[in-house]
Amino acid sequence: MNPRSKFLFIIALCLLVIAGGIILLKQKMDNTLPVTEPPSQADGTRVSERQNNAPLESRQGRTDRPEPANEEALIERNKMTAMWIKNASSGFQFTQKNLIADLNLSEGESADVAKIFARREKELADLLNKMTSGEAGDDKETFRKITALIRNKGLRDDLAGVLTKEQLAAFDAKEAKRESETVEARAYRDMAEISSVVRLTDTQKQEVLGVLMKRAPEKVEHEADTRAYMSLTFGPLANEMESASIRGLTNFVHEGLMNEGPTPEIEYDRPEYGKIVQERKAQRIESEIANLSDILDEAQLTRYREHLEKEPVW
Repeated sequence: MNPRSKFLFIIALCLLVIAGGIILLKQKMDNTLPVTEPPSQADGTRVSERQNNAPLESRQGRTDRPEPANEEALIERNKMTAMWIKNASSGFQFTQKNLIADLNLSEGESADVAKIFARREKELADLLNKMTSGEAGDDKETFRKITALIRNKGLRDDLAGVLTKEQLAAFDAKEAKRESETVEARAYRDMAEISSVVRLTDTQKQEVLGVLMKRAPEKVEHEADTRAYMSLTFGPLANEMESASIRGLTNFVHEGLMNEGPTPEIEYDRPEYGKIVQERKAQRIESEIANLSDILDEAQLTRYREHLEKEPVW
């Protein structure tokens, strides 16, 4: 496998575990679609390296159309990319529509905002096409750019040239409220999980919620790129998925982005990998328990620990 594609291959592998099927396409592309193909004729048509390297007699009478396996993979790749672009476009349109309505933009301002989203959508489409075709020079950087666009990073800077100061202030206020509500919702989801396992006093509920509110921003951000990437396949449902369901993918993404250089090849079927996963789970559990150790009594902590240990490894 091309080293530069390892990171996205890991992501596709995780998506297979969650949804199934995506890795099949990635494998087909890796095995059948060359990353680059040299021009072979004056009219610019291209022939795969496999065809160029075949004996002359095996190529006589053949046209320049792709081999069946290549053609099938190309069709599937294009379908997948089109689906991703469609889902991302729906997200952009939703944000654009709300922005125009919330800020009461004029017809001219609305047209300018539409151009901003059209440009961002085209940029995302170009990145997705490069990623799925294997033409991305740096998979990690491409992934960062893709998720940044989906998360509307940099949108404020784009809007600064269109909105008035008052409108921009209103935009900032709405974004701050949205982020606050997202963090609060995450804290209450975590609170509901703990309450379903451990009976808390009213005082403990307030104290536990306070701890969860402090940790929620970090947890939300930790999962943000994962949910953005998954939204290409699942649309808005990606934001509703339980954290436990996407924990494996989240950890892969986070660790892959944090590592410098190419993501190392990991042999997932070896016992050593299973040991690493178990160690990471143990560390996560200890962190969760430590944050509540001053609030819950020993019996409550034991019960909550047992609950966490029964969760999926990741």
